[in-house]
Amino acid sequence: MAKNILDMVIWHPEMEIGRCEITYLHRGSPGNLKSVDGYMIDRLERGFLILNDGTQIPFHRIVKIEYDEDIIWKK
Repeated sequence: MAKNILDMVIWHPEMEIGRCEITYLHRGSPGNLKSVDGYMIDRLERGFLILNDGTQIPFHRIVKIEYDEDIIWKK
């Protein structure tokens, strides 16, 4: 699950969340996909990824997580 991977990156002593790119379903965007950089993450809550601007992204909409351009999780 995407939340478990994000938790791992956040708490891993040798990884930085800012080096992640999270791609999620966003209806209306080109290809219905949108990406955010890990440095935009404020916190993880039950069921949602919360960005610094208050945007809430449901975990079930996340389709891919990349770390340094390597895919570390894909739906």
